[in-house]
Amino acid sequence: MRIKPKIDRKRIIIMAAADLFREKGYNASSVRDIAAMVGLEPSSIYSHIKSKEELLAEICLETANKFMLGINIISKQDISAKKMLKLLVSLHLDIAFENPSFAIVYIDEWRYLPEPILSEFLNLRKDYDKKFKKILTDGKSDGKFSFLNSDIAFNIIIKTLNWSFTNLKKFRREEVEEELNHLIFNGI
Repeated sequence: MRIKPKIDRKRIIIMAAADLFREKGYNASSVRDIAAMVGLEPSSIYSHIKSKEELLAEICLETANKFMLGINIISKQDISAKKMLKLLVSLHLDIAFENPSFAIVYIDEWRYLPEPILSEFLNLRKDYDKKFKKILTDGKSDGKFSFLNSDIAFNIIIKTLNWSFTNLKKFRREEVEEELNHLIFNGI
């Protein structure tokens, strides 16, 4: 006899909320809409979640923590800054292709997070950005990169990586990664 794993209802609700927030935006989505997506009565959904804000927080913090875990692993390796940057490109694509809705909500809807979660989220992003910029500046110091301004280079790279989240259906992952690496490494 094979035992089926119990499906976590809250996880199903979070996944549905991410899809809905991606499609309609956080403000245009309601708990009633989310309940309908998962086949629950609106009043029943509250036995699994506290609020729509809780769902947004779960999505944004989970994604931010994945980015932090990834960059912490990458930055501790004894490899060149160029290899680290390639791994960061791969990290962004892994997160985006694993769950596109989470990635889009992380990029577009975070500003609706309530305090104190907003501050926690922003601190995670600032820490991530700082570690990313350090990889770039270390690479420039080692002569691997030749950009003029690390802040501008970082913003161009991060905006390009974030753009890739919105175009996942149009291209294969390998195609996106190859093109991103080509553009980034020929530009820096």
